[in-house]
Amino acid sequence: MQQTDALPIVLLHGWGMNKEVWRGLLAQVPQGLANRVYRLDLPGFGDNKTVPNLYSMENLSTWLDTEVERILSETKAKQCHVVGWSLGGLVALQYALEYQDKVNSLGLIASTTKFQAESKEGQLDWPGIKPEVLSNFAKQLEANHQLTIQRFLAIQTLGSESAKQDVKQLKTWLLDAGEPDQKALAGGLDLLKTVDLNHRIGELSVPVFGLYGKLDSLVPVAVLDRLNASIPNLEVSIINKASHAPFISHVEQSAQWFETHF
Repeated sequence: MQQTDALPIVLLHGWGMNKEVWRGLLAQVPQGLANRVYRLDLPGFGDNKTVPNLYSMENLSTWLDTEVERILSETKAKQCHVVGWSLGGLVALQYALEYQDKVNSLGLIASTTKFQAESKEGQLDWPGIKPEVLSNFAKQLEANHQLTIQRFLAIQTLGSESAKQDVKQLKTWLLDAGEPDQKALAGGLDLLKTVDLNHRIGELSVPVFGLYGKLDSLVPVAVLDRLNASIPNLEVSIINKASHAPFISHVEQSAQWFETHF
């Protein structure tokens, strides 16, 4: 049986970002662990300039499988760990549902099965991002995508004691990898607005390890009770003073979580 502590680890970033956001985390973990990591740019972000005609979960999952197959071939492994932050976590979830035989475990950092909040009969039915927030981002994206990303960065760090430093660090890393494709930005935002994997999540059989910030306004901790009830084999860790980017604001605690589970 293949040892899980020797398997490759695939990292997926969030909306508007790129693979450079993982720099700080990987600098904190043992070199042997860091050497097993494969950071990927989602289509249209960072160095990945190829954007599918339809920016759908199915196409992103197919793209990811091509990358995973390359990594498994290179490492001679049969499975890998897949870890995704925010939108990247949504893609990782979709992939794990479609290709469970290639996924040994799944890591979700500030991610969920459904990002947009939903109300029924005037009562909150699903905690998440308010629909008007995502709609405003979509409108702003058409007018000025750079400003929209900056505003999104600010929201991600709300509540964190190191919010200003976190935003500055994220901006610095993002600038090292060129601007994201406009079509990918719009497509990714649409996925955050529309995707709901709750109807399929019961099919997931692999272990799932979650890392969340108690102050996160995009993936509020109120949703964790729902996730615990619907995702088999879910183990959740919460950093009390972190927001939507715990691996930036609380890098040592996040590195410890990463080292423990992967």
